[in-house]
Amino acid sequence: MQKRLLPRVGVALLVVGVFAALVPANAVAKPKPVKFDWRVYLSQHGYLPLRGVKTLERAKAHAAEMAAALQPGAASPTAAQAPTLGTSWQGTNDTGFTPPDANGAIGPRSFLEIVNSRLAIYTRSGGLTASSSLSALTGDQNQLSDPTILWDPDTQRFYYNVWDIQTATMRWGFSRTNNPTSIPGDFCNYDASFGYVPANAPDYPKLGQSKAFLMIGVNFYPTFSSQLSTESDLLWISKPQGSGAVATCPAVSKFKTGKFTDLRNENGSQAFTPEPAVQTDPSKVGLVLASSDIECPGICGSGMLISVYRITPKKGNPSEPKLSAPQTIKVSAYSSPPDAPQKGSATDIDTLDGRLLRATSGIDPRIGTTVVWVAHAVLGGAGTEVDWYEIKPSPANNPTIAQSGVVKNNNLYVYDPGIAPDRTVNPNGTAHGSNMVLGFTTSSANAFTAAQMVSKVGGAAQSGFVMVHASTVADTNFGCNQLGYCRWGDYAGAAADPAAKLTATNGNVWLTNQLTAGSADTTWNWQAHP
Repeated sequence: MQKRLLPRVGVALLVVGVFAALVPANAVAKPKPVKFDWRVYLSQHGYLPLRGVKTLERAKAHAAEMAAALQPGAASPTAAQAPTLGTSWQGTNDTGFTPPDANGAIGPRSFLEIVNSRLAIYTRSGGLTASSSLSALTGDQNQLSDPTILWDPDTQRFYYNVWDIQTATMRWGFSRTNNPTSIPGDFCNYDASFGYVPANAPDYPKLGQSKAFLMIGVNFYPTFSSQLSTESDLLWISKPQGSGAVATCPAVSKFKTGKFTDLRNENGSQAFTPEPAVQTDPSKVGLVLASSDIECPGICGSGMLISVYRITPKKGNPSEPKLSAPQTIKVSAYSSPPDAPQKGSATDIDTLDGRLLRATSGIDPRIGTTVVWVAHAVLGGAGTEVDWYEIKPSPANNPTIAQSGVVKNNNLYVYDPGIAPDRTVNPNGTAHGSNMVLGFTTSSANAFTAAQMVSKVGGAAQSGFVMVHASTVADTNFGCNQLGYCRWGDYAGAAADPAAKLTATNGNVWLTNQLTAGSADTTWNWQAHP
């Protein structure tokens, strides 16, 4: 989600007593109010609260009370076919940032992982090809945040996006080929403002694409002192066309940009945290999901809806998009999750606020149409569970849930999910797509954080938990010490493999999640076969 810069000293300290000698002995000094500054809060916490700091604190306290009253949730089924682990290795990290915002994208010959402050290129066997800072990639020396990356099967290249906090712009770009090996030399890099000014905060940018456009969903805060998101926007960029290697990067003037402001749910409420889908099957129809606000218990209540939007080229002017009206899908009620305990520490781990994470679209042959897979961590299970959905967005006026599920355990908090289908799409053909793999983090008062996964094959039952890699110590990084809780995530990666064998029974999914080495965050990348 967002890039979190946490200095090793406090960002904002209230200094008292400096002028004590000037104050009469019998005087009572009145503390000067500390004005809210979203830049400081973002540096300390990672993501901005949708309804203000106090509301988020009440939501987390309410979730903790509800979690304490929960009956233990049933463990995930174990009789179904479990996912198998393929290539698996420790990913890149930067000890000066927390959390890493771990996510990645798999191409035909390489895996690219992007985290707070770094981009790394790996071979498909996990060997490191190149690694560099995001500043070197973009040429931007400002504070960069919330990096995301995807593989586009239509133009056969990788795309990335990262938010420049100081200028309120998006630094975006793409690889010159389908197999970049150097940074920044194998990338074309650009900057787009979308009409924002430096005082604005287009927070939590998430990247998706269609055949014609890149899409970036944001929660918008108008000023440095804004505690509330006043609207949610969808930004767009016209994509380069063609799948051949790019010898000379096109001028920025070759790309059009724009935004749709103030996205609303069908009931008129703000559509929080727009999540554009990453396409596996190229389509002129781009899909965007959003949810209702659940950050204000007692006011908003539980969420019960997911909104679906469609972005398509304008007739007569296909270089610009149009956005459909929202269509609502009703789902089982969900609430903000409590923070998760971890073994060996009294400091809990932040599990976010129930927002949707990492949507991926593709054809499901079992259903015979395009679907979107998405998940989020919510209240349930032993405290926090993951709810996932396979959404059927067509017909456009009546999207539905094709299937859904819950990942929970009697004894573990489950959070930070990334889900993707095993859809295989490449120039030689297409296959698979009816199966999914979902990666996530688990922890409890008796268990360190661990990266685990489940899968679901077609209409069969969801599998039991499969351990990928476990931390061996509690998370104690400098963020935990300063904040009183540990930042985690802020999101995980999951991507369909375009190079899986077309003749195989199932495809592959590549995933990324956070782990800890105690005083420093790290990441883990792995390949999974459902």
